[in-house]
Amino acid sequence: MKGICVCLLSLILLLVGSAIEAQERVLVRAMKDELTRTMEKLQLEGMQKPYFVAYWVHETRTMGVAASLGGLLNRGESSANRLLSVEVRVGDHNLDNTRFFDLSGGGPGFGSIRGLPLADDYKELRRQIWLATDSAYKQALDQFAKKRAVLQNKTRVEKIPDFSVENPYRFTDERAAGRLPDAGRVEERVKDLSAVFKGMPDIFSSNVQANLRLGTTYYVNSEGSSFSRRSPGVSVRALAGTQAVDGTELEDFVAAYGRRWEDLPDREELAGQVRVMAERLVRRRKAEFVGRYNGPMLFEGQAAAELVNQVLVPRLLALPTPVTDGPRFLSFGGLGAGPSNPFLDKLGARVLPRFLGIIDDPTVETHEQVPLLGGYKVDNEGVPAGETRVVERGILKTLLATRSPVSGVLNSTGNRRGAGPAPSNLFLVPRGGMNQEELREELLALVQERGLDFGIVVRRLGNPQMTLSRERRFRFILPEESGRSNVEPATLAFKLFPDGREELIRKAELLGVSESSFREIVAASKTLTTHHTTYRPQQGFSLSSLFLPSSDPMSSTVVSLVVPQLLFEDVTLKRPSGDVPHLPLIAHP
Repeated sequence: MKGICVCLLSLILLLVGSAIEAQERVLVRAMKDELTRTMEKLQLEGMQKPYFVAYWVHETRTMGVAASLGGLLNRGESSANRLLSVEVRVGDHNLDNTRFFDLSGGGPGFGSIRGLPLADDYKELRRQIWLATDSAYKQALDQFAKKRAVLQNKTRVEKIPDFSVENPYRFTDERAAGRLPDAGRVEERVKDLSAVFKGMPDIFSSNVQANLRLGTTYYVNSEGSSFSRRSPGVSVRALAGTQAVDGTELEDFVAAYGRRWEDLPDREELAGQVRVMAERLVRRRKAEFVGRYNGPMLFEGQAAAELVNQVLVPRLLALPTPVTDGPRFLSFGGLGAGPSNPFLDKLGARVLPRFLGIIDDPTVETHEQVPLLGGYKVDNEGVPAGETRVVERGILKTLLATRSPVSGVLNSTGNRRGAGPAPSNLFLVPRGGMNQEELREELLALVQERGLDFGIVVRRLGNPQMTLSRERRFRFILPEESGRSNVEPATLAFKLFPDGREELIRKAELLGVSESSFREIVAASKTLTTHHTTYRPQQGFSLSSLFLPSSDPMSSTVVSLVVPQLLFEDVTLKRPSGDVPHLPLIAHP
């Protein structure tokens, strides 16, 4: 009887798998057939035919749970959905309808997004793809005419193609689609973690969130490239906030990422991390501020990774400068990548010390047995993944690019993720390096040389996506204010005295840290820290991505950073500026 049950189960699984494959074949066949018809027949009388068309279909299921102090705040699980993205280009590779922002016409327009039916109805899928393509084509013609009219009044000093030529590539992800875990299991974990904050009256606000996603992307383009790619992802984030006795707002977080629910740390380990974070916040309430400090500073662990993520990574992205009839608009938030990214003019120049290099490699799966989560086999434009040596011996060799070229980077590096370029697994690689004791000795030697009483060690920096403050979450879209730091505050920093004693600092802002600061790194550690985060372009870089068609509007971009500890010779740190809110009038209930 047991053998019969096993056979029946195997047969059921086989039939289910065959049905799923059949569904995929119907969808992909509809995409390919409509693409062929489009390239053969789509043309308005007297107008150009498309020279390039691409279709993405994203199938997703998501689950989200949030809780506070052991009670659920919200929960939701989406049904399966299909979303189609269409990209249509008219003109040619040298000049087409993209990279244009029309102030009078509502912004960029060269694509279309719409929902597709879940039913495997070949004719209905074709009809919906046809409608989206027709809309995108007419929009592309309109934008191309406006772009050419604007360019008639300009002299193009440097003629950079609008679209690179790449070899066709095909890839099929053989992994199973997977399934979301039981919702009750997720809810219990989130409630348990949020309950850690119970009995902590010095923590004023807290919540724990879990987000899970199963996704499959299907892609075809008119050049012959195609792929199917799975993109599962899970995360758990615990956020907490409080105020010091003078009202200063303090926050911290714990975040864990994985591809499957089983990849996350178990309940005990996560609860321990949350408890340590909360206790750290309580200690900071009573810590002292530091006056303005100018001198050597050592960034360890998470702080080193976040510093690279927030300051250096945006400079490594090749984003084109859009054409517009309103050039003053480009100054808002550094909208044009050209004016705002100094690394576009530094190809071949030194941007790091000779003992540091940068490699981006989405094909690496682990580092020292730690899974890396930024990897993929093929990027969102059908370009195969591969190693990119961005910086070698301190010299900038290239930038992470899509098929939208910039000066000096005319071909894709396979880094199209979402609406634009993004890192995957980014390694800041030291040659040689120091151990922990040697780094601290070097820091204190620099302190003595400067005649200072202490040095600064930073172990944690804030992250704009890990905050309870709505203002901080959306600050990245605003023009940078004069004097405002471009780095999140130090949430765990210490004064290091010559006798080895450490003194906790309540909160501090880092000033004047820019991409040029990385040239002044004095030393790096032998050991590397692996840090996972959800990448979000900052300021002008996010706005510039408006000029690239969105190839996956439903997914976030998880990046793995592998970096050493970094010793800078001269960094400015000061007490946070601005007014602080009053403490609550009555105590925590």
